[in-house]
Amino acid sequence: MKRWILIITIFIIIFCSSFSSLNIPFKIFVEDKEIKVPDGYIMKDGKLYISEDALRRDFGFNIFYDRPENRFRIYDITKMMYNARCQLFEDFARIYTPNSPDEAAELWARGIKERNGVFQYLALSESLRNEFKNLAEQTGSITWITGFSSPWVDSYKIVKEKTDESTYVYKIIFTAITSASDKFTWHAVITVGKENSKWRIIKIDKDFDIM
Repeated sequence: MKRWILIITIFIIIFCSSFSSLNIPFKIFVEDKEIKVPDGYIMKDGKLYISEDALRRDFGFNIFYDRPENRFRIYDITKMMYNARCQLFEDFARIYTPNSPDEAAELWARGIKERNGVFQYLALSESLRNEFKNLAEQTGSITWITGFSSPWVDSYKIVKEKTDESTYVYKIIFTAITSASDKFTWHAVITVGKENSKWRIIKIDKDFDIM
């Protein structure tokens, strides 16, 4: 058995070497998108070499050579831009305040319906925002698109209940549907109160699995 594995391994190495030495044209795909003019890519000895220009052009990477430390640093430009935009949004979210508790409840419910995590996030208290971000990182929802493609929320109804002078409770009923005309009813109960003089959702209880 080990002999056959060794023979197969040697064959693969010889095949790859022969393939590269023949200089047969090959195709490059980045995230399922073909690079029409694959300049900067070389196949040699079974290895693919990528130039700095190709890394920058096709992958959004920037390479910096740190001469004193004799090391190369590779930066993801797209990720850096994304982080910068997120920081700008975070700065805005800190100063944004709904005009009323009703607006906070409506903003959150609309975010659920439209799968817009930005709307949801804006209505949340600081502690709930931290939970939201942690969950987004755990689930890989870096674009903050929440919910499901199916079933999706078709409509919702908000019922307001005042508990005291500074706290409001909202019962929200969501109607979700599928392309097969299946219908589901989801429920959420949110509590809106003041945090740093701003209306924020301070508590959420729901029976569906959406951030």
